[in-house]
Amino acid sequence: MSKDVTDTRYFPRCGWFVTLAVPSTLVLLITAWLFLGATPVRTVVLWSSLASLATSLVVWATATLRNGDQFRRDTYRWVVRAASAAPGHREAAVPSRLSGARRQSARLVSLLVVVPTLAALWVALAAADARGTGTSAVLAEAGAVIERLPIVKIEHEDAGWSPRSSAQADYTVLIPSTTPQEGVSATFEAATHRRQGIGSKLYVAYVPEQPELGVIGDDRLSEVKRQLAGRAVESDTARDLGIVWVLVTLALLVGAWRTEAIHRPARTVTPDWHALRVTVTGTKQHTEVPPSGSPEDVDEKKRRENTRRLLCLVLEGRGQEIPFHSKMGIEQAGEVLSGTRGWLLWHPMQRRGRDVLAELVSDDGWQLPGAVPVRVAEEVVAEGLTEAARPDTERRVRTLDLGAGWLVTASLSGVAGFTVALGCLVALLLVPDSGAWRWWVAATGVLAPAVGFMVQAVARTDGGAAPLPE
Repeated sequence: MSKDVTDTRYFPRCGWFVTLAVPSTLVLLITAWLFLGATPVRTVVLWSSLASLATSLVVWATATLRNGDQFRRDTYRWVVRAASAAPGHREAAVPSRLSGARRQSARLVSLLVVVPTLAALWVALAAADARGTGTSAVLAEAGAVIERLPIVKIEHEDAGWSPRSSAQADYTVLIPSTTPQEGVSATFEAATHRRQGIGSKLYVAYVPEQPELGVIGDDRLSEVKRQLAGRAVESDTARDLGIVWVLVTLALLVGAWRTEAIHRPARTVTPDWHALRVTVTGTKQHTEVPPSGSPEDVDEKKRRENTRRLLCLVLEGRGQEIPFHSKMGIEQAGEVLSGTRGWLLWHPMQRRGRDVLAELVSDDGWQLPGAVPVRVAEEVVAEGLTEAARPDTERRVRTLDLGAGWLVTASLSGVAGFTVALGCLVALLLVPDSGAWRWWVAATGVLAPAVGFMVQAVARTDGGAAPLPE
């Protein structure tokens, strides 16, 4: 095995660890932050999440320091060499068993989970309310009760002009006394959902035997309970943000599952599969328009909506050019795979949307999951260019995962951006204080990785990436 393959063998494993660790950690973290109170469970989740994210960052930084800032075509090249290093295969034979695209699917799912989860997490951290700490924690530990008490005094009110607007003020109530004396006066600050007046009643939490511990209150019972439980985000905000986060994430996952052609299970090749000997000749944009005479073709607007343009690998088989697309950088893949010979295999009934699931099986011992437009596949069969697959049970191939080296395509500037973002995350998680500063820190956490990758892009236009070890 060549030295470069040996030296970079751990990169896919590191990338696989980060792919699994980051999305699962972020999901646990935002769930705990939105819905768990100040309990040992939340403490464990927060600290273990920070440890997991820090470990992922260290793994990424180590890979980048050792051999980062790679161009995608270079990582594709060593992935192909690694996948071609499996001895014992028979050239020009059709394998009887094709693997699924587990890792490619996992990276896609990871990306679709991380993006909305990270966005929701920054909002949740910025919107955190420190009223669940301090007095609230003391009252909860002392066994506070909640009653509706009338307001006897309002000071320092900040509210809109409408009676239905929200308001923030210092409210004074009389706590019922356990002695024959009149109630004990207690003042607290609250941000109420509606503007209050003298005599209006608020939900107030206090300890009857220990009025000196103070009180907390609000016009919403759920908010008082939230403060006593120590939950970090207001109940309404947590509910709305949680619903939006879940719906957006599910929409992305369901949409990708229905339309993306990369995910597939392991499959057995049988004689009803179509097989065609092909050679990779480069890349080309394939334009697919509605069939002539169809309703979509007659209507100009529908014609534009149903016209599809795909940048594809060009596979030449018996004089016919066949567009083949997959989740990869097509231009870089075309450069690396050009000249590769092998079999193009597909089953006519295994379709997804406007594509038929296909496999490019190289004579070098690997298979590349992808897809071919249904109309192209049907035309190739109709012209009699294919033959029935004759699988060989002794032929073994491994999946060509061109994205396996994604970890080393970043530079130190990108890693530095995520390091700053992690620091902002830690500050927002561990500092129990409200204020505008939280939004500024959250904005810094969002922008830092973007700035890091912008620096990387500028550097690449001026120079080049570091070469892989030879």
